[in-house]
Amino acid sequence: MEAVEPLERALLIDPDLPGATLDLAQALGMQGDQASASALLAQLRQRADLPDAIREAIDRREQVIAAQQAAGRDIAANWQSRWQFAMLAGGDSNLNNAPTNSEVTLTIPGQGNVTLPLDPSAAPRKGAAVMTSASWQGLKAQGESVWVLQGELRARQTSESDASYQQADFAASWLQAPSAPRQWVARASASFLRFGGTTLLQAYRSSIQHQWEAFSLPWISRVLRTAGSCRPSIAAEVEYRRYPSTQVLDGTYQGAAGGLICRADVEAAPAGSVSQPASTFSLQLRHGSDKPVDSARAGGTYRRSELRAQWEGPVLTKGKLGLQWSSTVQKDSEPYSALLGNVPRKIFRHTIQADGSWPLVYGFSLVATGEVGRQRSNLDIFASRQRSIYLGFRKDLM
Repeated sequence: MEAVEPLERALLIDPDLPGATLDLAQALGMQGDQASASALLAQLRQRADLPDAIREAIDRREQVIAAQQAAGRDIAANWQSRWQFAMLAGGDSNLNNAPTNSEVTLTIPGQGNVTLPLDPSAAPRKGAAVMTSASWQGLKAQGESVWVLQGELRARQTSESDASYQQADFAASWLQAPSAPRQWVARASASFLRFGGTTLLQAYRSSIQHQWEAFSLPWISRVLRTAGSCRPSIAAEVEYRRYPSTQVLDGTYQGAAGGLICRADVEAAPAGSVSQPASTFSLQLRHGSDKPVDSARAGGTYRRSELRAQWEGPVLTKGKLGLQWSSTVQKDSEPYSALLGNVPRKIFRHTIQADGSWPLVYGFSLVATGEVGRQRSNLDIFASRQRSIYLGFRKDLM
């Protein structure tokens, strides 16, 4: 399901440049039908009520088509790329991901339970931060199949270096036939995280997914506030997680995922107006086990289940809003520590995230993001809370 979303965003409606006719011309161009795309663009260009942003986009698109046709190249055979650059500033209530409680209860052999205060340096630290990111997405058609490549670099800078981090994510996806009723999707990805100047995590993932033909669900139509269809899927996943600074935590996750991705039907905009970005709703359930590489890992095998729901849709005339809710349950198969009651650890985490964007000028948008998270556990040392909000700008380059 995650592998399909970048393709749909690229092939359907660009929220910063809406307009049903322009979208259709771009789609025809990617399929190699340059004659039809040029005809639609020429017809649209003659409208007197055409917004300036779409008029400029048409001119640029026609220049690209003319240049590539003069060079004898097929647009569909080349990579279609998109860059995004963003900078946001805001605050976080728990920059160091510290536990909520200020004390911990230890079970000492021969002495029973002893409650000790945590060092003040281990308490949650709140403060300001600056978030920067740069991402690239590339699409290339190969017959009925499509390749999707993605890369993103993110960094959070705070006044204290031990609470700053840098993260890199890379992914490659192959979609068998996006326009077919059914298809297979293969995906491979890698993530790297440095926190406080130390390499904290390296993760390598792969998955194979099968998607079935879309169908209608009445309650989904109510969520999207218009008629739409949902495409079900099921996947098998494998992930190797490596912790260079604490290798005893290394493990291999194996699991399955199933879900729906639903998209509202897109209607052409009336004359003198622009079309809105399509509303989408996705629901996904994951379940699997993380087996340790080292048998000495505290808690043994982790069993993890996650339920995630996400909605994206238009706001007012041209903005976009995304809402995401996730709940995760993790249970250990063995007691975590004799000092912590000698019982298996249980962790429950719930997160709500909101992302919004508002285009200002072509390719330049005002963006905001906020997140609230809470983690509970039968071992108090793993309970935490976090709230954050950031506001800034994003630049898109096609």
